[in-house]
Amino acid sequence: MSSGSSEVCPICGSELVVLKYLGKKRKLLRLAESDGFCGFLGCIRVDLHDKVVDGVNHQGKAFVKPVFHG
Repeated sequence: MSSGSSEVCPICGSELVVLKYLGKKRKLLRLAESDGFCGFLGCIRVDLHDKVVDGVNHQGKAFVKPVFHG
């Protein structure tokens, strides 16, 4: 993942950071093993996620997105 341009959280506007997945959920482990997978970016500022965005309540939830090459 490039450190060139930073992305921001669509919920609170904080800068996204690289996250390391340490869990055991098969669906996420399969994703991490797929071709082109680079890592996860996310925002763990749950204290700022007290909003409803696009009909989804994000209160107390982290924002995480997978990143793929190309």
